[in-house]
Amino acid sequence: MGNAGSDLSSECVSVSSMDFDDVEGSLIGGAESDRKKYPKSDSIVTELGSGTRNVGPFKVYTFDESVEKLERTVSNSHLDHAIDSIVPMAIGDSKTRVIRSFKPNKLWLWRQWYGTIWQHGYKNILLMMIYTLAVGSLLPYMEDYSQSFFGQSLDAIQHAFKYLMTLAIFVLTFFLNQSYALWRDIYNNCRSLQGNTDDLGLLAATHASRDENGEYTDAARATLTDISMAIKVFHIFTYASKTRRYRVLHTKRAIKRMVQRSVMSQDMCDAILKMQLYHNDRVFGMIEWILLKFKAGIKNGTLTEDLPSEGFLAHVVERCLALRKDYSTFRYTLEARIPLAYVHFVQVMVDTLLFTAPFALYQELGLLSIPTVGIMTAFFSGLLDLSKVMLDPFDSEDYCEGVIDVNVGVFIRQSNYGAVKFRDGGEFLPKGWLD
Repeated sequence: MGNAGSDLSSECVSVSSMDFDDVEGSLIGGAESDRKKYPKSDSIVTELGSGTRNVGPFKVYTFDESVEKLERTVSNSHLDHAIDSIVPMAIGDSKTRVIRSFKPNKLWLWRQWYGTIWQHGYKNILLMMIYTLAVGSLLPYMEDYSQSFFGQSLDAIQHAFKYLMTLAIFVLTFFLNQSYALWRDIYNNCRSLQGNTDDLGLLAATHASRDENGEYTDAARATLTDISMAIKVFHIFTYASKTRRYRVLHTKRAIKRMVQRSVMSQDMCDAILKMQLYHNDRVFGMIEWILLKFKAGIKNGTLTEDLPSEGFLAHVVERCLALRKDYSTFRYTLEARIPLAYVHFVQVMVDTLLFTAPFALYQELGLLSIPTVGIMTAFFSGLLDLSKVMLDPFDSEDYCEGVIDVNVGVFIRQSNYGAVKFRDGGEFLPKGWLD
């Protein structure tokens, strides 16, 4: 565990091996040498402290500490494990999974366990069934309970239960819809960030100056490399700002380590460490760097355009402003997911419904109320759990391990590839293509 083990929380969650299948796919550029220099661990471990859990081919650590504390406590092995999961630039293929995929076949879906609400909720279901058994075992021994005050109370609970169940069905359905809308907004926002940086890469590659053979000039190639590197760092800082798993990449030690791993240049590292910005705002610095590099390229002729340069630059400015907007939306949406009072009310409502269910159902169903309460718990509590999980798209709260959390590493690796694919795709052209 290194030096950080004693300072970190002891909680531990696991990540599905499917989440990192794409690391085994095709690798581009310097990723292969990185694999040799920094061999992979034998296991995936998502870790908050001294506890670990083996589920796959990589180790991935997550931290609850602030960036300032991580600067002091995190070990070099933790830094390398975090960088290992973002350095490979995997080509998008069937093995690249942002979220777990599914098959629509009914039998296949029934056979699933890991990454489902049942995996998280089965203990609660069993607990409620035991509670119902205890209630059902005690009620028959209460003499003439149906004529007593207690019996009248049971009748009152039964009537309240019916009204509460109707209300719970409506509220839970709406709550789930709202939670899924937030989850989808975050996912779409991540894709929008990726799409805008891809646009910048395409604009740069198609407007780079070329020699008589149609290949990039040396100056143009250097400009494209700088732009692609800034785009990669932009995405790294974006997710480091809002995900616990990659928060460690905001530390000074991680930034210096990324220079050694060729994620960024030494000059970029020096400039980043001089920034008088809160670490979450470094993203805005990256956007400025990208825009200024385009402007410098237009000025020195490494980026050319048949139209007036202002027209080309206007498209670049538009994409950079869209990046600023998308990051701010992404950031503020996560900061204000849903009001506490709303979640609190729904939680109390569902717990009250399930707590009163054994008393309300026993009079009519007897011991059959035991499986009935189990089924109710599975669906009412399951809907609530599913809703709360969707409010944590990046798995930052350890609520339901492995359930629908977005694999941020895939977003970063895809963006890493997107930062260079247009540059590499346009480097060589068919003979006479520009005539």
